[in-house]
Amino acid sequence: MDNIFKYATSELSNDAFLCWLFSISKKGNTNKDSIEYKVSQGYLNKFCKYEGEIIVNNDEKDIVRQEGKIDVLIKGKYDNGEEFILAIENKTSSREHSKQLERYKDYIDKNYEHIKNRSFIYYKTAIQSNIEEIKKKGYSVFQIYEIFDLLNKYEAEKSENYILKNYFYFIKEEVEKYDNFMKINISEWNIEAFQGFFYYLLPIIRKNKYILESNSGFGYHDNQSGGHWSIWFGNHMKIKNKNGDNIGFHLNLETSNTKGEKNWLCRLIVRANERDIEKKWGKSDIEQYIGKIGYKMNKYTPGKYIILAKLFQVDKKSRINYKELEEKIMYELEQFIEWQKKEGFK
Repeated sequence: MDNIFKYATSELSNDAFLCWLFSISKKGNTNKDSIEYKVSQGYLNKFCKYEGEIIVNNDEKDIVRQEGKIDVLIKGKYDNGEEFILAIENKTSSREHSKQLERYKDYIDKNYEHIKNRSFIYYKTAIQSNIEEIKKKGYSVFQIYEIFDLLNKYEAEKSENYILKNYFYFIKEEVEKYDNFMKINISEWNIEAFQGFFYYLLPIIRKNKYILESNSGFGYHDNQSGGHWSIWFGNHMKIKNKNGDNIGFHLNLETSNTKGEKNWLCRLIVRANERDIEKKWGKSDIEQYIGKIGYKMNKYTPGKYIILAKLFQVDKKSRINYKELEEKIMYELEQFIEWQKKEGFK
């Protein structure tokens, strides 16, 4: 039988699962030895950062969706008698937008000022980079790997409940899609494998003291050729060009566009950073640096992120694995930093 979550993939379906899971912790539940109750309590303990028993109110208004446009809102009490409120922003493939996280906090501040125990969760059944800004807004982030660990911890796989067991296997299968990059050669990678590799690689890159969190991340880039995924990393080091402008660069490992008929899977390039002024980079702006990093480009396309050099590309017949690709990237990163030092970037 197919997993129901194979079809129920929307954020609303995920909202419904969370509401169902938290309903198991309502006051009066007598089956506290069940796996379902332990998972429910495990979620609440983790989300609320409280170690004791957490009781969800019985009132139907205390497990709600879309109050104040918040995806899931849970209200109840800790076993010490204190009230709590838990607000969850649930994401699948989309990201936060339109200052929604700030608006949800403002709603709670205005309507529930009497409740001091407030928890805000950003819950995503996928992976996302650049979560630091979300955390700065007061949200704890739970992406698919953290979700899988939580379900594993409370042995959701052993549950005889159809809903919980199916949710566990749905999350497990999604994690396996991302982790597939470790098991197969790069020539067999799909988009999920690239995303998994980017997620794996980013913290390794950030260990380099010259790489800044604010200048690194990964994500999808839409364009007329179908768009592509990439991971970018660099620093704030700049140098003045002949026109007196401060110019900086970063590295970008990108996949080929989905509508492109290219014979390569990914390439590592050097791009000029976006300019501080409202003006696109042109060839004349950076021509003094063309070719000094590595392979000289034959074509220059003016834009916000003009390509300076291509360091390597991996074709569709390549037999290298993820560790070999990682080594190539880290080697080029060191060369890039050495080039910056030599050219006097500050």
